Amino acid sequence: MVAHRLMQGKGQRGRVVVNGREGPEFDGVGQPFLSADGAVVAYRAERNDAYFIRVGDRDEPAFEFVTDPAVSADGSTVAYAASQAGHWFLIAGARKIPLAGHPDMVFVSPDGRQVGWVDRDTLPDGGYRMRVAIPGKFGESFSIVGRPAFSPAGSSVTYAADEGARRFVVIGTRKIETPHRVSDPVFSPDGRHVGYGARIGREIWWKVLETAPEH
Repeated sequence: MVAHRLMQGKGQRGRVVVNGREGPEFDGVGQPFLSADGAVVAYRAERNDAYFIRVGDRDEPAFEFVTDPAVSADGSTVAYAASQAGHWFLIAGARKIPLAGHPDMVFVSPDGRQVGWVDRDTLPDGGYRMRVAIPGKFGESFSIVGRPAFSPAGSSVTYAADEGARRFVVIGTRKIETPHRVSDPVFSPDGRHVGYGARIGREIWWKVLETAPEH
């Protein structure tokens, strides 16, 4: 499956095109996200000052705002965060979880059973801190957090993070410092390694780290 956005004119109106078939036009559309097998496509859309997630040819309920969706590898779960009347919720299939903070992005495990988000905490000086969260558990706070990824079994999470000029790759509770700017890390299919790209001068090097066995 191939999907892309098609924007109309100078405004934000547009539509998503899937395998050459144009979808309906909306006041605004986000980038499309696909399941690993290409069977499910989901994206954020805007209509009449309301936001919702469109999954295939179906519209999810509308809210005051929604984040971009995350689609599990098997296509079983589409997850996103939604805001209504000053309250945020994490929505993953039939699950609706109240959130205390402001979610920046949502991610989901390959089998759709686990879901998490990046929490953004605004500071009094106008800055912010970011941390990775799953229901009932928050990670360490950083100045910047990249897009996290669950391990294949959903028992661990990996992501890139910055703290000022320092850069890290986080794997579960491990925090590995690297002097180089890194791409978002991902787990290998067997969950035993984490790989990421590191920019060293003008070159990109692919790094691989071993992980603890999953249970």
